[in-house]
Amino acid sequence: MRKGVRITARRMIAVMLTLTVLTMANSSEAQARQATVKSSSIWPAVTRTARPWTRWWWLGSAVNKPDLTRLLKAYWAAGLGGVEVTSIYGVKGQEVNELSYLSPSWVEMLKHTCLEAQRLDMGVDLPPGSGWRIGGATVPAELASANLVSETYTVHGGESLRLAFATALPQAVVAYSITGKPVHLTGKIDAAGSLHWQAPTGVWTVYVVSQKFSGSKVKRPGPGGGGNSINPFSQRSLEAGLKPFDYLFAHLPAGAIRAQFHDSYEYEGNWTEEVFREFLVRCGYDLRDHLPALIDKGESEESRRVRNDYRHLLGELFLERMVLPWTEQAHRHGQLARNQGHGSPGNLLDLYAAADIPETEVFGADRAPLMAMFASSAAHIMGCNLVSSETGTWLAEHFTETLAELKAEIDMLFCSGINHIFYHGTAYSPASAAWPGWLFYASTEMNPNNPIWRDAPALNAYITRCQSLLQAGKPDNDVLLYWPERDVWDGDATHLLRQLTVHKRAWFEKEPFGESAKFLVENGYRTDFISDRQIAKAKVDGKGGIEMPGGTYRVIVVPPCRTIPLETMQRLVDLAHAGATVLFEKEFPNDVPGLGDLEGRRAKLNNLVALMRENRLSYHNFSDANAEYYQMGRGKIVRAPNIASTRMRNLRETLTEIHGLAFQRRREANGICYFISNAGLELISEWMPLFLGSANAQMLDPMTGGAGTAATRPGNLGRTEVFIELLPGQCLFIKSRAEKPATSATWKYWRSIGERHDVKGEWNLDFLAGGPELPLPLKTSLLLSWTQLGSAEMQRFAGTGRYTLRFDWPHATKSARLDLGKVCQSARVRLNGKELGALLSSPFQIVLDGLKRKDNLLEIEVTSVAANRIRDLDRRGVDWKIFKDINFV
Repeated sequence: MRKGVRITARRMIAVMLTLTVLTMANSSEAQARQATVKSSSIWPAVTRTARPWTRWWWLGSAVNKPDLTRLLKAYWAAGLGGVEVTSIYGVKGQEVNELSYLSPSWVEMLKHTCLEAQRLDMGVDLPPGSGWRIGGATVPAELASANLVSETYTVHGGESLRLAFATALPQAVVAYSITGKPVHLTGKIDAAGSLHWQAPTGVWTVYVVSQKFSGSKVKRPGPGGGGNSINPFSQRSLEAGLKPFDYLFAHLPAGAIRAQFHDSYEYEGNWTEEVFREFLVRCGYDLRDHLPALIDKGESEESRRVRNDYRHLLGELFLERMVLPWTEQAHRHGQLARNQGHGSPGNLLDLYAAADIPETEVFGADRAPLMAMFASSAAHIMGCNLVSSETGTWLAEHFTETLAELKAEIDMLFCSGINHIFYHGTAYSPASAAWPGWLFYASTEMNPNNPIWRDAPALNAYITRCQSLLQAGKPDNDVLLYWPERDVWDGDATHLLRQLTVHKRAWFEKEPFGESAKFLVENGYRTDFISDRQIAKAKVDGKGGIEMPGGTYRVIVVPPCRTIPLETMQRLVDLAHAGATVLFEKEFPNDVPGLGDLEGRRAKLNNLVALMRENRLSYHNFSDANAEYYQMGRGKIVRAPNIASTRMRNLRETLTEIHGLAFQRRREANGICYFISNAGLELISEWMPLFLGSANAQMLDPMTGGAGTAATRPGNLGRTEVFIELLPGQCLFIKSRAEKPATSATWKYWRSIGERHDVKGEWNLDFLAGGPELPLPLKTSLLLSWTQLGSAEMQRFAGTGRYTLRFDWPHATKSARLDLGKVCQSARVRLNGKELGALLSSPFQIVLDGLKRKDNLLEIEVTSVAANRIRDLDRRGVDWKIFKDINFV
């Protein structure tokens, strides 16, 4: 993080505007424009889930009913579909208004929120705790987050070891020598808590292992929400943390809370009293016999294998003792579970899949499409219709975040399979609060006080149209890429646990799995990631398709991996016998993870590999020269450098050959639906082959709501080619239909005839909204930043200015493309009194239709970010950082 905020004056609009003359074109020549047809038969009905939601910070829970109602109305009017109520630390000077978390008065405010949301057709989600981390006053120290603590003693043969344990007894006391078996001493501790042991011949190291409260507390809670953090590996601890919520939900109307939300893993601690017992049952050997290998963090094979088993066990306990029971608790109350699996020391795919709504997050400018696919893959494979994202967290430097940056992040998420956006976020702020109101330190500040809120409805409408289609149907992916989780646990010997975060991704990107995922996605293979647990659920249909709860896939790809669980390898062979295709990249795995029954499991794995090799086919296609095929029952196992060197390459989409182009493909009841995004810097204008299954293709523009029948032609390999033009930053949907809709208009394409006309003249600039006060109107022939045009009021102003100009049009055609150049940060365009739409991102171009030869009136309303006004507050020494915990970094 940067340690300070540097804010400079921002440019508002370009130096010159140009108009490029357009005429109607054949599809092969075209510049795509926004069609005007809007069809309810094409765009699904708007639902609260299709709209974006936001995390609603209740600072100090200092809320009141009039402001709750006022703000919910404002959020609904701007296009939001729901709020996630999160109670956190308070605001200085508001102590008299603060409400204690889960108190009757707090519950009354939440009840009012839920009733008002229902009235507005909005939803409410709620985390099971204040701040983040589940916990609170109901979690005693003995059930709270805990660490493994060890002490060692060296004892020579014939010497006596005397230890006294005044309080809690240790969970294990074991003596080790260079030769011979470990000696378990725990049972020698007497009723008074004393241990006396005389060492046999040799040099012995005695390990004393106990459990100690980590000191971890609920992070940044609101008043009344503090206390110990739960132990995330203990169901007893979870039940203690969730106990107050039985009372809460009993006092809310039925259906008041749509879903409970659990944030990303930020727990501390690495131990629970169940470890020794569960380790013996699941791993097949006694961890107490190998404490030096675990605790000393050595690099020996024994240490690596014991540490691998331990990490896998803790991940399983987190899933089975925390995430699954919490999900079941939500279901008992008639709610869904929404979970962020990342950051956890466990299998992310299983942790995401354990919830009804898996959720990823994007932090700052660190956009990682493949990372988001862990959440979407879990949703796709397990049949979860919704997969969400915490969006806009620290998107840019504070008060400089733009709608364009949000849209670019959201488009990336849509292409990664996300279809349920949550802004991060919106702070409750009473009407009495001075500007900029109450804020949260890591948010994009999607609230009515931020100037960008004025054009946020255009972005929200765009998201709603996108999500209405992305939530329809089912994903249509072909490839399952196996994630060898057990290989991940071999890394980082310096810590007992390894947390798999969304921001530091060496555990993923530096592994062969990450390289395989990158290759598949960048080469157009529609891919989902799959875990060992999920492979165990797979079935094979009569056509060789691999059936998962959420859909059917064509192939499982196993990337190069150091180890593979024997059960998973056996399951892959069984799937191939049943008719599936399983592809191993480069080599077959030759080892198993963990330590228990190592040689026995190794031998069984080698037998499976030998069995496959015995069934190698003697033929190969000339284009598959680098691939080996093995007949296994009704299916095949393939060993090849990658999927592109096999006949499975026919699954590849060619869209990704175009730089900057990304897409998502879904299957609907009556056809296929593509979401296509141009994240590059160049115009894309060409025929694209798609797996539509029909020549009837509909083009839909989610920014304008326009739709029309696209130009198509037959392509190779049974594909349909669609003529597509995408400006940089533009996204379109393409849907196939069995029959051409009778009421659909033809998608309009445009061609530039090459004439450019500079829009010149004297502009009237007046100011419509913002502060600290509205500058006086002025006239200018130079489109400079308004901070360069005059008074001090303009230097510190943040808000909306309107540029107005009358001009003549010296061309016969009535259509042209308006290029605004650089706009900071969004603009609404009106021609001759007609609203044409809001422009949120570069290249800030829009088609003008209906130009007159004389006296056209062009109005451009430009809205800035809050930076200049915040800078003014700091210059004048106004204390707006009034929050009790972290303000701004």
